[in-house]
Amino acid sequence: MVSAVADHSSISPRRARFVRNWTGRLVAFGEFIDGYDLLVIGAAVLFLKPSFHLTTLQVGLVTAAAFVGTALGLVVFGDLTDRFGRRAIFMINLVFFVVASLAAAFVQDVWQLVAARFVLGVAVGMDIPTSHAFLTEIAPKSRRGRVAGSLPNLMWLGGAITSVLLALALQPLFGNETWRWLFGLAAVPAAAVLVARQFLPESPRWLRARGRVEEAKQVYDSLGLEPPEQEVLEKRRYRTLVSGGAWRRLVTVTAFFAIQAFGGAVATVAGPLIISSTGIGVSNTLHFSLLGFVVGLIAVGAGALVIDRINRRWLGVWTCLGVFVAGLGIAFTGDRPGAGLVIFWILYAMLTWLGPGVLSWVWSTEAFPTALRGLGSGIAQCVTRLAIALNVFLAPMLLQSHGITVVAWYACAFLVSALIVLASPWLATTGVELEEVNGVESGEPARE
Repeated sequence: MVSAVADHSSISPRRARFVRNWTGRLVAFGEFIDGYDLLVIGAAVLFLKPSFHLTTLQVGLVTAAAFVGTALGLVVFGDLTDRFGRRAIFMINLVFFVVASLAAAFVQDVWQLVAARFVLGVAVGMDIPTSHAFLTEIAPKSRRGRVAGSLPNLMWLGGAITSVLLALALQPLFGNETWRWLFGLAAVPAAAVLVARQFLPESPRWLRARGRVEEAKQVYDSLGLEPPEQEVLEKRRYRTLVSGGAWRRLVTVTAFFAIQAFGGAVATVAGPLIISSTGIGVSNTLHFSLLGFVVGLIAVGAGALVIDRINRRWLGVWTCLGVFVAGLGIAFTGDRPGAGLVIFWILYAMLTWLGPGVLSWVWSTEAFPTALRGLGSGIAQCVTRLAIALNVFLAPMLLQSHGITVVAWYACAFLVSALIVLASPWLATTGVELEEVNGVESGEPARE
């Protein structure tokens, strides 16, 4: 794995251009796969229910399995990517992903599907902290919000939109067997990215943190980047995460990420179940879900224009409060599907992706030093995936008892998220060098 980086000084100009132009995109493309496969279950379950005659409990288990697997993969491989490098892990994970996707397409009973989805979740959990840390480590401070937050979320939403479009296209052809194609086709882009990632370098910050200074310099040169002024050699100690101001950053970003994701799942993976509870039918439910993802894509694109220009902390506060209000609107208009429900659904999705959905990604890697960035991000994302799993596990039962008014309960998560951001002045990270945000790297007190 190391030789590809060590030889960077002698690579051809053509390959150097490839590295410079495609590194960020190919790393972020892992989020397209994540978005596709974790969100495809929302559409697939509409076909799985009649195909396997699923009970409400089984729907919750099938839907939550990948999120639980992802939670495990996040912590285990978040640590391993800090130990062995970003490049090694974000290539290995795609092998697991291809195999698990194909296995899910050919299962014969619900428990085989739960197992396949769990393994697939582990594969996703390998990629998230690895690619997340890599993007943060190669992003200039003036564009870190766009590179580490907006770019992966644009990819993620692109995957989600693709999953719904495929469901709409395949439904007339395969009926209740549509879910098999939805799962199996995920292997195609994963295999393509696996091949392309062979040409990518290691993270230069990770190399520098391991004392491989010359290799780091070669990667910075190949990417056309200037090394950060404060970059220093680190010692990797687990206690760094729970000492000084680091433990407050760990708690803050983990709580914010998990709580906003618990409420945000209303507009993503739990969306089809929630909207279908209004009785508008499978096709209309898929169109509603697609609308939410398209609005989210537009919102992330718009947010990319401002996330590195304005105070991120206040962007988080006001958008969280806006999502809370939109959630109340869905709850009170959902019993009578019409223009009101559409408007509030659009607002819920738009504000989620304009603010908290992207900011959580940025903050959860800015908070940690390079030597522990994968693990710290993995912990935050692990708790987040468990929160989403709890949402989708509870949703079928809550909807059965209370209908769409449960959205008001989920929306309260954004009220709590706004309070967390208000209580954390250090989240105003716009334009701040990465090493300054997590001051533990240079031995300086963290900004609080």
